[in-house]
Amino acid sequence: MRKTFSLLLLLLASLLCRAQAINFAPTSWDDARQMAEESGKQIFLYARTNSCRYCRQLEKEVFTNPNVIEYYNTHFINYKIDIDDKGPGQALSKQYGIVGFPTYLYFDKNGNKLHQSSSFKQADALIQDGKNASDSSTALFPMLARYEKGETSPELLFNLSNALSYYRVEDNPQEQITDQYLRTQSIKDLESEKNLRFIFSSYLAFHSAATRYLLQNQEKFVILFSKAEVAKRAQRIITQTASAAGQANDLVLLNELKQIAITSFANSNRIVSLAQIYFYSGQRDWSKYAQSTLAYGNSLGATDWQTLYETGAYLNYFANDPETVKIGVQLMNKVLKLHKNYEHLCIYSQLQKKAGDKAWALKAAREALEVAKSEGETGSEAQALIAELVANN
Repeated sequence: MRKTFSLLLLLLASLLCRAQAINFAPTSWDDARQMAEESGKQIFLYARTNSCRYCRQLEKEVFTNPNVIEYYNTHFINYKIDIDDKGPGQALSKQYGIVGFPTYLYFDKNGNKLHQSSSFKQADALIQDGKNASDSSTALFPMLARYEKGETSPELLFNLSNALSYYRVEDNPQEQITDQYLRTQSIKDLESEKNLRFIFSSYLAFHSAATRYLLQNQEKFVILFSKAEVAKRAQRIITQTASAAGQANDLVLLNELKQIAITSFANSNRIVSLAQIYFYSGQRDWSKYAQSTLAYGNSLGATDWQTLYETGAYLNYFANDPETVKIGVQLMNKVLKLHKNYEHLCIYSQLQKKAGDKAWALKAAREALEVAKSEGETGSEAQALIAELVANN
């Protein structure tokens, strides 16, 4: 009787443990593959690194979701690697071409790749990834094989483009496949909810058909997405492309961006200013980057704390010229008036320290620490700043 009771306790403890998070096999990769072969289950390989903030968030918020736990523990042998461990994790990441984190790879029971995805995912999206891996019409690698054999049906092109959105490789053919798909659609079909959602979620280059359609037809997307969402998405396309143009010193592309800002944006002057700011950031011309952001913050971007913060953060890390650093202080001061938080206070403190004003730097660092403690965090960065400033005082 005692033995039976003990076994029941062990079983209950095991069930409780399994209910807390995805059960990752504490074994070697070869053993995990053997477990999959013997059980008939597919393999879920999760690639992470200790420095990855989104990995930690995923493990805390998503891997502990009851629906995720049930789905992945039921259908997969789960295996986890650290791609920076300078050991088996790093070796596996090179073997399978993993270049970012978090990355999710799915294999059949024999170890053949079925599907690959990446980025932070909410619970429903992560479960859908697992389901996609089990369906040959949505699994990435079977679809790629069909495409490479010459199949170009609209259904395949649509599903393949969606899968490629999270496939992190240098030669990702998503743009080509998306353009192929859009050419199969009539003008009327492009305005369908399915295609508008598809285009809106396709993060492709500026000259791609999907991106140009979105920029030139923003009003069509407001029906499905909020006006703010559409504006944010369109603006991000301009700023990211402007940064790339700056890196390449491509003035022709910059002028293209300014032209489409004038013809396709209601707030064209603001978007033109942002294009110029991000062009300078791409050039790494920190002085012009700082000056153009300050001019923007004093006029059209007076409430745009995100852009002001981003410039302040870059100047904190890269600027060395005293005048440019002082502009960084001014920008972060504007940010704190609009949106004060721990991270912003730390950057403001660091910039003040860099500018030589230790008193203001110490005051901001102490305030940052108070904010951290009020949120139940240790505030290690603020503590380190305080210690350094006090020691050098």
